[in-house]
Amino acid sequence: MREQLAEIWRFRDLLQQLVAREIKVRYKKSVFGFLWSIIPVCLQVVVFTFFVKAASGETTNNSAYLLCGLITWTFFSTTLLDSGQTLLVNYPILKKVYLPREVFPLTCALSNFIHFLMGWAVYFSLFFVILRFIPNMGVPILPTLVFFPLITLVLLLLVIGLSLWMSILSLFYDDIRFIVQTFMNLLMFVLPVIIPADVFRNKVPFKGHDWLFQIYMMNPITAIIEAYRKTILQPLPAKTFGLVDKPLPMNWFTFGGATVITLLILISGLAYFNHRKWEIVERW
Repeated sequence: MREQLAEIWRFRDLLQQLVAREIKVRYKKSVFGFLWSIIPVCLQVVVFTFFVKAASGETTNNSAYLLCGLITWTFFSTTLLDSGQTLLVNYPILKKVYLPREVFPLTCALSNFIHFLMGWAVYFSLFFVILRFIPNMGVPILPTLVFFPLITLVLLLLVIGLSLWMSILSLFYDDIRFIVQTFMNLLMFVLPVIIPADVFRNKVPFKGHDWLFQIYMMNPITAIIEAYRKTILQPLPAKTFGLVDKPLPMNWFTFGGATVITLLILISGLAYFNHRKWEIVERW
């Protein structure tokens, strides 16, 4: 694995060029450019906010909580689905030129990561600056915001690890892409993407089974989304999203467990990709 990482590092200039090309090509003829990375998410927030207020009669502003989950989930799900096509799309290059096969899922992860950071730039500009002048709309800057780079690093490692798994498995097993796409649509409602995890704590099957809730919170993407909310935003107001009990503080123990799982996913992804990458050209 050390040699594998060293080889990727030697081809870092190529990786940089591929990422730059991917960013330029994606929105080359688009008027709004990178804003299309955040516009669909913002529209989802408007719809979900209206739905929550209409269904529950809440008057508090939930947009900041919703957007925290949707920005992260959009990056996570989009990268996984895109990575399933990376080796297939670039097969003509792999067949003619030698280069580390890992650069293609890495290109997918890093190019989407740049759009992810742009999305957060819009988020911070909107809630920390522009909406601060509108009552009940802005978000105060908390000291815990210093943990943002750490949480983002864990998310990037998770996405890279899963992209390696997704790209190589999709190449050899066609059903993987369809399975992942189907489950992504379902997981959005099972994971705390729209509704914070504090609300799930008092629902079946977690009610009265705190140990089961702790396991749920060690799911890396769950832990990451909740870590963003706990470190960027103030605790949820009473009855928001149907919250009954006092919201839990940031749980660094479960986040640490999720980080360990993330590292295992990354290491195993590198190892499995390295094990099968020599079969890629022989796939057809």
